[in-house]
Amino acid sequence: MWHLMFLLAMVIAIPAVVVLGPSLVHRLTESTASAIEPSNPVQQVPGWRVGMLRPDGLRIIPGGRSDASHVLNPNQFADKEVRHTYWVATQIPVVLNKLYCCCGCENRGVHRSNLQCFEDQMAVTCAVCQGTAEIAYQMTQAGIQDAGKIQAAVDAKLAPKG
Repeated sequence: MWHLMFLLAMVIAIPAVVVLGPSLVHRLTESTASAIEPSNPVQQVPGWRVGMLRPDGLRIIPGGRSDASHVLNPNQFADKEVRHTYWVATQIPVVLNKLYCCCGCENRGVHRSNLQCFEDQMAVTCAVCQGTAEIAYQMTQAGIQDAGKIQAAVDAKLAPKG
């Protein structure tokens, strides 16, 4: 008798999982994601996109890694300036992860922040990537930690005019 009840339960449960499963999984994934990542009202502003100035003075929504674990080893570069800027990225990764790099690398869907420019060889030949990191380093050394203020200084010096 219990075999018949088990078989009946399976006949009902399996189609229910197949039909309702994706919907339930989607709802569970959304609720789990919002529990892990707090809602950011800027993400929900219609028309906002990476590069546009946000109320906090930033041009990106920081995400991904904010440590130097993937920054390329500065010692592999022969050029002294390149080596220095890759070293800078190892010193202030949290700040660089909040900064928009106006060289356009994010438009290729490659980079999330200036930090990621140093996780590959983008910054080797890009004066904007290097300049962004250098401005950020100089300002943090002067005691300025506000990424919005640092972004403003980067914009004033390196952003395209017009």
